[in-house]
Amino acid sequence: MRKIIFPLFIAAIMIAACNDKKQNAAKDVVAEPRTPEVVVAQDPAKDSAEIKKVITDFYNWYNKNYTKFQEYDLYNGIKKKDMPPYKINWDQVTKYQDFIRTSVPQLGETFITNQKKFLQECDSAFKIDVKDEMPYGFDWDWYTNSQEEPQYLLDEMNKPTSSWDIAVIGDAANVNIGGFNDHAGKQERITFITLAMKKENGQWKIAKIGTE
Repeated sequence: MRKIIFPLFIAAIMIAACNDKKQNAAKDVVAEPRTPEVVVAQDPAKDSAEIKKVITDFYNWYNKNYTKFQEYDLYNGIKKKDMPPYKINWDQVTKYQDFIRTSVPQLGETFITNQKKFLQECDSAFKIDVKDEMPYGFDWDWYTNSQEEPQYLLDEMNKPTSSWDIAVIGDAANVNIGGFNDHAGKQERITFITLAMKKENGQWKIAKIGTE
């Protein structure tokens, strides 16, 4: 009986020793400190300056090159050219938006996505208003959000009395550009144009023009 008990006693001692070594090894392990997350502080003045430059650069370009946008037949008559009912020419839309991507860096991918949704809305309206000679969505300048020439908007933007209200929230911003207009002999403050901005790949881009 003693011969059996003695080996069991030795085995118990060995197991206890192994457990002590494991516990001591665990105590010796030092947890690696976590790398703190880098938080980039937002600079509202810097963002506002960059946004204003992007918008100004776009309208300077557009004032000289807006006729290039007119080279694409985005819609056409189904039965007769330039007569209702109309349809959107999606192959022309693709070429049109490819031109924007390669030649107009101030307009971002969000702008292109929003524009395509708007054209889909136009295409749906064409199927409802089959006799309307004025095609839905094409009776104003999308980029000035008015029926005025680009030079008019550019002149208003460049006046010393113009105001730029820029509200930045993270990677998005809303911009209201306004000034004064003479009404019944009084100067009234008005908004000339509203834009939505979005930061894409670290660069501010125009995401939407107007409130339509």
